[in-house]
Amino acid sequence: MEIKFQQFEPSEINSLIDFLTSDTWPFHIFEKPGPEKIRENFNKGLYADEDNRTFWILSEKGERIGMVRLFDLTMYSPMFDLRIKSAYRRKGLGEKALRWLVEYVFKTWPEKTRLDGETRRDNIAMRGLFRKCGFVKEAHYRNAWPDQYGNIYDSVGYGILKEDWEQNKITPVDWDGE
Repeated sequence: MEIKFQQFEPSEINSLIDFLTSDTWPFHIFEKPGPEKIRENFNKGLYADEDNRTFWILSEKGERIGMVRLFDLTMYSPMFDLRIKSAYRRKGLGEKALRWLVEYVFKTWPEKTRLDGETRRDNIAMRGLFRKCGFVKEAHYRNAWPDQYGNIYDSVGYGILKEDWEQNKITPVDWDGE
């Protein structure tokens, strides 16, 4: 399936609320976010401001099947949140979206030299996706990812360097520098 990306506009807040409340997001802090929390985050600028940029992932027919939110754009190393509707998971769309995102970040902000991502330790699919797209595991945070039900999970951090992306290579982390 081919996909395309369309930047989220603030006037689409109700569509964003519908999208995020229409499915479950099992490896996110809020598996089932409520409309009030989404609107609160929107009002804080977490979807569209100088530090945040959000994109719809659209099917060939223009259906909103996912979203990606870039954040910490004013920082040295931006991060992202990727969500694909459950009906479209495990179809290779995450890989297409993540590869698009890496290219978008490095071409839009030439001064950015890395892109970071984090996921729960038990999100095996996302961890595999990171590796498949050239990201390297750089961190393991114990008991660092709470969910809305009070459970706490380990978190794993990955990063991709711009030079690795440009040269289609992977530079491993030097773990022996302690």
